[in-house]
Amino acid sequence: MLLKALGTILVTMVLIEVESNFIKKPVFNIKNVEITKLSSSLERDMEKLRKDLLGKNIYDINIDFLKEMLSNDVRIKEVAIDKKGLNSLSFNIAEREVKYYAQINSKFYLVDEDGVVFGKINEREKKDLPIFHIKNLEETSNFIKILEKMEQGYLKDMVSQVYTKDQNCILMILTDGTLVKTNLEVARDKYFTGEMLYLDLVKNKKVEYMDLRFQDFIVKCLGAKDEK
Repeated sequence: MLLKALGTILVTMVLIEVESNFIKKPVFNIKNVEITKLSSSLERDMEKLRKDLLGKNIYDINIDFLKEMLSNDVRIKEVAIDKKGLNSLSFNIAEREVKYYAQINSKFYLVDEDGVVFGKINEREKKDLPIFHIKNLEETSNFIKILEKMEQGYLKDMVSQVYTKDQNCILMILTDGTLVKTNLEVARDKYFTGEMLYLDLVKNKKVEYMDLRFQDFIVKCLGAKDEK
């Protein structure tokens, strides 16, 4: 029995050594790393990683570690890494999309749909998007909640800037300079009605501000559009 057990151990050790020697063959050295198209700043960082991986044995690569490392990059929303064939890796990366800009003091940052600040404004192509003037990240969350209540339409598309005036008032500045006063308590249907009222008024008048916070709309007009 002892000899049989020793024989089994020796055979197992030989098989392990054969397998170990086999997977160390050059054919398993990484020759290709595929990466989805990315923004320029992230692409530069991924190019460094790609060069570092080339030539390494594919069995020495810890996929879980790489995935965790990339997931910790605030610019990345989702990442999947797959081994393809004997010597190729594939990186499928979903970046955060810019939905808003945030101004903190004198600097501008990128903000995604979830309110995550993930980069500086010069890291992406500039777009016509609302600018949040904020002092803390909670304000960003509040502003997004308000914009989500506005149906996709004319008024929402005109929002240029958003900031907190005081604890009871959040101000939205439209592209024509009109101020819209609101807060977190204003219901979704109030924005729809407010948009209809605004569109009717601006046909003939200059609207200075519209306050949605009360049961009745409070609107101040400056006069006819053709008045100077």
